[in-house]
Amino acid sequence: MSFARAGKAAAANEAKYPFIVEVPVAAKGLNVELNSQIVGFHKVHHTTPRLGRTAFRDGQIYYRWCFFDLATARAFAEQFGGAFYKTTGT
Repeated sequence: MSFARAGKAAAANEAKYPFIVEVPVAAKGLNVELNSQIVGFHKVHHTTPRLGRTAFRDGQIYYRWCFFDLATARAFAEQFGGAFYKTTGT
């Protein structure tokens, strides 16, 4: 897996919010409907969307959302699919 160049904020989010959900996205990025649904999810769960680094694997682009707690990360993965990860927080 490789990561796109990302600012310090993306790496910092992954360190501070260690529950990561990777969601596959189109080459153009998120479509308007999916983006709206993700924003709505964060509003319902009273969380701020925190993006991690963008991952590239096997020709597919993945956006990484970072969460502080396991329950919210799992709920996000359940609603939007993708892969769930627990980082070491470093």
